[in-house]
Amino acid sequence: MWSESKLYSLWTKLWYRVLKRPIKLSVAADRKRVRQPKLTVVFLHGIAATSQTWKPLCEQLLKDQRFREVRLIRLDLLGFGKSLKSPWLDYDYLDYEIALDNTLRRLGVEGPVVLAGHSMGALIAADYATNFEPSVKVVQLILVSPPVLLPKELARITDKAYFKSYSALHRVVKDQPAMDVLAGFIQHFSSFDKKYIKTEGFAKAMDQVILNRDNLKTFRKIKVPTLLLHGRFDPLVVGGNLKLVEELNPQVEMMTVTAGHDISALKRVKITEKLKEVLKHETV
Repeated sequence: MWSESKLYSLWTKLWYRVLKRPIKLSVAADRKRVRQPKLTVVFLHGIAATSQTWKPLCEQLLKDQRFREVRLIRLDLLGFGKSLKSPWLDYDYLDYEIALDNTLRRLGVEGPVVLAGHSMGALIAADYATNFEPSVKVVQLILVSPPVLLPKELARITDKAYFKSYSALHRVVKDQPAMDVLAGFIQHFSSFDKKYIKTEGFAKAMDQVILNRDNLKTFRKIKVPTLLLHGRFDPLVVGGNLKLVEELNPQVEMMTVTAGHDISALKRVKITEKLKEVLKHETV
């Protein structure tokens, strides 16, 4: 007998892969009442998280009169939140970027766009603006806690605590219940939600996006103004790698604050300041 999950997988594969229907992301929030926005900000969350990651910042911006003509859009990425979840997806950059672009087209996004990404969402935003042909005009990237790894680090990743505490969760959780405890620990200092560690989306996104060997190359090629926002006490991001990106790419500005991996109050302040700067530039 077919289980409900298998029937869902078959139906979605037929609908999207065979019938070629465009995959779109779930829109958690969209300030659509701004008819002719001077700026649109699109927020992308990290792995094993949802659009809720950005909710506190968006609520602050909605109360600020300086952003009354700014459209704010929060999205759930494939495999997480309310967006499509299915084992036939590759959960690679192309999957994420096609879905993102389809969504922005459907929403009728026009004019200058800021892509704000956290963790894996930062990697997707950078790749979308650099290696994809977006249907929107990206004028600024705000990349919070992007886990950019060097090729030499990826070569020995299986020996590093980073891999054991993050990527390997999906592979060993079924055999080692103690890993649930570790996942819960990680959840305390990031927006990471341990319920996703047993999903195909988590495992494939980790391999295809976060551990992608071309991430550094992509960051070196970014052609739009970019803010890299790093937490000094972030256990999941190598700050030295972000500093290297800043040195190699004149479009990139790195800022380090006293924070961890997640979007803290201080990070929200810095993001807001950057958005004010971009808004002022775009309305001159």
